[in-house]
Amino acid sequence: MPYTHSPVFTPAQRVQNYNYAIRNIVTHARKLEAQGKKITYLNIGDPVLYGFQPPEELIEANVLALRHGHNGYSPSSGRKEAVEAIAEDACRRGISTSPDNVIITFGASEAADLVCTSMLNPGDEVLCPSPGYPLYNAIIAKLNAREVRYSLDPANDWLPDPEQVEKSITPRTKILVVINPNNPTGELYSRETLDMFVDIARRHKLLIITDEVYHKLVYEGEHIPLASLASDDVAVITIDSLSKNYMAPGWRTGWLMITNSALIPDVRQAFIKLADARLCAPMAPQYTIKAAMTMGPEYNETILSRLRAQRELTIDRLNAIEGFSCNKPSGAFYVMGKLDLDATPFKTDEEFVLKLLQEKQVLFVHGSGFGTDPASGYARIVYLPDVTILEKVYADVADFINSL
Repeated sequence: MPYTHSPVFTPAQRVQNYNYAIRNIVTHARKLEAQGKKITYLNIGDPVLYGFQPPEELIEANVLALRHGHNGYSPSSGRKEAVEAIAEDACRRGISTSPDNVIITFGASEAADLVCTSMLNPGDEVLCPSPGYPLYNAIIAKLNAREVRYSLDPANDWLPDPEQVEKSITPRTKILVVINPNNPTGELYSRETLDMFVDIARRHKLLIITDEVYHKLVYEGEHIPLASLASDDVAVITIDSLSKNYMAPGWRTGWLMITNSALIPDVRQAFIKLADARLCAPMAPQYTIKAAMTMGPEYNETILSRLRAQRELTIDRLNAIEGFSCNKPSGAFYVMGKLDLDATPFKTDEEFVLKLLQEKQVLFVHGSGFGTDPASGYARIVYLPDVTILEKVYADVADFINSL
């Protein structure tokens, strides 16, 4: 007799709210690829896909580590030389930390996960920017905690409203997340805005997570580490990595740095406890960290020169399309494009993105995947491909929108 019993195993309830739009939307592109169509992926911030590579001295250090047999486990918090180099670089940039307050993680993503897992009980709240990086929403959902969004205003260079941030705080609020430069908008925060975040955290006794994984990719203005503005009464966790600043996302090497650990001694021990339980981050790339922290500016200047040209082309071409516009980001490698949905048959940003994919085989990510209103027509666009590819992409986008 055939087995007809209903499945015994079902996924945990927490997975119902676990979404990551940047990768989820790729499912639709894969179906078109199966039909033989070539897709231009402007959805994911992987610089290696578009010809960027880490500095040669970092590649060489990684290769030498492997050849010299450094293929075992590292200490849970990271190699001594690596955490010391990170702490020294942080102090040069005004971030107060020490080697025993640095934990090397499996990419910046694990750093965020370690902090949230250590801090949050079910029902606890985290203030996150909207739009913001969807990893935080996914982690918070996994922990049965609650994401509370504070809006970034597109009419004001995607800056937050201090009053709205403060009004969103409740007795259950534990963490304030700041992303600078922001993903997905690419905007850079001024000292005034960062001081505002620090002041709010001080008055409401919140832990700040400041995600600064694009801090070297800044075109105009100055990146100010948020932790450099914290006096001794605000606990700050700074998250950084090799992935974007050094074009090495596949090495999965990130870290967190604690500022004012005396304010959170039990939480710090929880970080270490969780780090011990997962053994360690990849060993060989840790041998590249000292070289990364002591490099001259030449590599970064070369990267920024190419990215700046691609940014300028993106801004010019997209803003020239009737019914479409985008911002001028100060950092990272994203813009937020906006389609006037009222002049189209689309009701949501996702409808627009999927139809563009179907018609022109160009993949953006709908803005609502980062927290914007689906009816506002936003999409995040990655401008990592070289200008030749971008010229064609933006011509196709213009043709598609004009046809509407």
